[in-house]
Formats: sequence, structure tokens, C-alpha cells
Amino acid sequence: VTEPLLIEVDQIYHLACPASPIFYKYNPVKTIKTNVIGTLNMLGLAKRVGARILLTSTSEVYGDPLVHPQDESYWGNVNPIGVRSCYDEGKRVAETLMFDYHRQHGIEIRIARIFNTYGPRMNIDDGRVVSNFIAQAIR
Repeated sequence: VTEPLLIEVDQIYHLACPASPIFYKYNPVKTIKTNVIGTLNMLGLAKRVGARILLTSTSEVYGDPLVHPQDESYWGNVNPIGVRSCYDEGKRVAETLMFDYHRQHGIEIRIARIFNTYGPRMNIDDGRVVSNFIAQAIR
């Protein structure tokens, strides 16, 4: 949601963002706007109505990790100017905004860093690991 939303809710599930490398490389500005402006709008709604909010983030916030596996204390090894950075950095900013709204306004927040999502209508050439595995198995 890149426009403010005027509804009454008690829980917000912020799941929106292009997650396919093919799509976010095609329109990186829209991708980062969806993350940043969308998150600001959802946080504004949460503040206005006193709702708790869940943000779905991504493993991409770790960048190219130097440590395996990563725990919550690992800050990552990121490239802020790469071709995929619109997604990675947008999610990092969204997480920052979540914690800043929590600290400044007392909003109840949750962040889930989701790894390797897949689902209906996912293109075989999506560019993510699950579709790549399936495409390789078919070929």
C-alpha cells in the first residue's frame, strides 16, 4: 500500500513487496517504494488505531553472509548498491522503521524473516531457489 489507508483494525499483516528478482530488477524504484512507503503507511495506520503489526522481511537482509548459520545477533554482509539492493535495502529500511516506531510510539511489532517462499502462480523462471530447483529437475 503506497497510499495511506483509512480503516479500523487491531492487527496488520504487512506482506506486500515484489519478491521475484526478475520483477524487482525490472522496476527497482517501485520495489523500494513498496517497502519503504508501504511500511510507513502501515506503521501510520498502526499508530493511529493502536494495532499491532507484523512485517514479513527476508533472509536477504543478511546480504552475502560470512557466518553460517546466521543468528539474530548477526548484522550481515550487505551490498547497498548492487542490482538486487532495491529489495534487500528496502527490507532493511522497513525493519528499521518498525523498530523506530516501536521505540518512539510504543507500537507492538513483529518481524518474520522468511526464507525461500513459493506458492501458486509462481513462474518457473522466477529466479528464486525453489523455482530454480523445479526448473532444473524438469529439464
